[in-house]
Amino acid sequence: MSCPLHEIMSRPNVSLGIIPLGARRRTVWPLEASYAFDDAQVAVETLTAEVNITAPGEVRTYLRAFAELSRIAVHGTPARDLVCRPMRSALSD
Repeated sequence: MSCPLHEIMSRPNVSLGIIPLGARRRTVWPLEASYAFDDAQVAVETLTAEVNITAPGEVRTYLRAFAELSRIAVHGTPARDLVCRPMRSALSD
């Protein structure tokens, strides 16, 4: 049985990084969802609203945080394995 996310995660325009529970040297903790559209705008989803950030210094802060989180995350096949292995196991039980 294949993992439902495998096709989407394999697309060339999709990059999914998973931060393993045992990741070391974390200097940034993700507090909310954020989406960087480019180097000029970041959207941040809080509990009650979406905030669009365009102040250059704040955008740089979010881009630096994303780069740090991406650096400690696993990508590609290791990320797919972390997501799909438990799903396959649960579906086979």
